[in-house]
Amino acid sequence: MKGNSRHDAGMLKPEDIRYLVVHCSDTPDDEGVSAADIHAMHLGFGWNGAGYHAIITRDGLCHAGRPIYWKGAHVRGRNHDSLGVCLIGRHLFTSAQFAALETLLLNWQGRYPKAEVVGHRDIQETSKTCPNFDAGQWWQSHNPLAAQTALIGVSCAPLYKAPPALNSLPPAPETEALMGELAEIQSPEQVSGFVEILLTNDGYKGWMAASCLCRTPDDLNHQNRQKITVATTIVTAAPDVKSAPLASLSMGAIVTLEGKEGSYTEVSLIRRAGEQQIGYLPSHTLIPAIKDAEARAADWPAFGEKFLGVPYKWGGRSAAGLDCSALLQLSLSAAGFQVPRDSTPQLAFMKPAAKTQDARFKEYQRGDVLFWDGHVGICVSSELLLHANAYHASVAIENIEQAINRIKSHFGKPTEHIDGTLLLQLL
Repeated sequence: MKGNSRHDAGMLKPEDIRYLVVHCSDTPDDEGVSAADIHAMHLGFGWNGAGYHAIITRDGLCHAGRPIYWKGAHVRGRNHDSLGVCLIGRHLFTSAQFAALETLLLNWQGRYPKAEVVGHRDIQETSKTCPNFDAGQWWQSHNPLAAQTALIGVSCAPLYKAPPALNSLPPAPETEALMGELAEIQSPEQVSGFVEILLTNDGYKGWMAASCLCRTPDDLNHQNRQKITVATTIVTAAPDVKSAPLASLSMGAIVTLEGKEGSYTEVSLIRRAGEQQIGYLPSHTLIPAIKDAEARAADWPAFGEKFLGVPYKWGGRSAAGLDCSALLQLSLSAAGFQVPRDSTPQLAFMKPAAKTQDARFKEYQRGDVLFWDGHVGICVSSELLLHANAYHASVAIENIEQAINRIKSHFGKPTEHIDGTLLLQLL
């Protein structure tokens, strides 16, 4: 493709970028052309090396071309207001290439929100059909921010109150979303690579990195989606513990069931560009059969006990670290109950199941819940409390009365004692 000669090279200003141009190398799909090959070819044209700003090879690797602040040589007459990416191949591009293209375009549109995704053939009078597909239409159907809902496509995605500032350490998250959970897009406009979303499972609203989201497939089967019910598990490429790990998932993450193979369940994970990656989980890591639902509900604290020893993390909601209200929410969710995310709305929700005044803070049973002003714990026996706390820096079990006396200096006395039996009736 013709482009600029050396004396035409210049700087690009972010505010000038109007187009994100998709190209193809127009080389046979079975040839392993490399980014270095493209660079050498363009040097041979007398250019300043590769004319594209990114080159995506057949294996899905996205190679850097020209710096994004430097004018490219990929579309005659439009190099001053565009960035270019080249897919190696002619017609049969790989799913890995399309996944990398989606990631790159999300990143670029976060930097240049006014830029339009087009194909080479769309903005230049040319006999070429490059990139040999409708790039604009493809992006419209694959951009996760162009739909009303999106799926969390990573194991754990932080959610912030406001978009973190560029080139700074992000603050502690408000909460975290887990793979497979649904998010409603509040606005497709990115701010520093973040987009405002609302988590459909608990109504939590905040800002999430756009790179954490995947387009929700039109044919997503909600009936076949199930939650992970162990603290953490590994999705493997085959029904064999020695096979390649594909993802690490925490309790509450959601996968789509595809079938059974021995003691394993075949599942699919939603990936970039609409790809559904097949993997395998030990069947016991998923929600038990419906016949066990009553027993599961009656002993919901058992799910919380699976997190013993997990680090305490403010705003955390996974086996990598979680806080006290996340422990309560995830434990009840694994048993089939939905409650709010934070302790204050959790208390408001559970208040109707509170013990009467004369029975408060006297007799405890498994499944009771104790609230403080800013803290919550789960009674796992008449004497023991399970809670994620900063004192132990982990999810721990300690004597209830000792916990009450220790916490008193930080949060005061407990404010409410929820009756576990009444709670189940409320839920």
